[in-house]
Amino acid sequence: MTRYLIAALVGCCLLMYGGWQKIQRQATAIDAADERIITLESAAESRKNTQRLLAQLDTEHTQERERANQNNANLRAAVAAGQHRLSVLTTKCTAVRTATTAAGVDDAKARAELDPAAAERIVRAANDGDDAIRALTGLQEWVRAACPAK
Repeated sequence: MTRYLIAALVGCCLLMYGGWQKIQRQATAIDAADERIITLESAAESRKNTQRLLAQLDTEHTQERERANQNNANLRAAVAAGQHRLSVLTTKCTAVRTATTAAGVDDAKARAELDPAAAERIVRAANDGDDAIRALTGLQEWVRAACPAK
């Protein structure tokens, strides 16, 4: 009878030890899952912040582009209407220089006015260059925000 009692006691101890081992494995798995959840929540928060920053950059650059486009349209209209004129320096051209400089002034700088159509093309080309610079600057800021250096 004592033998059966000892065998039952050993059996119970083995069952308790096996159960304890299972509980330990589950606790380790839960801890690992908790760490993974914290990592994923941190990554999601970081992604939200990056998306918010990118949306803000997009809004700022869109507004800047719209203001610049409006200013450029106003300048083109003023050039076309003759309110603004473009000219070039003509220091090496003696025909223009003698016709436009004041008498007796040797260091006067003569300027030749450009044709309004040519002036408009020059303004348009300058605007296109400005647009390209704004686009490149916006792209660089977007990359810096989306891919921060670590």
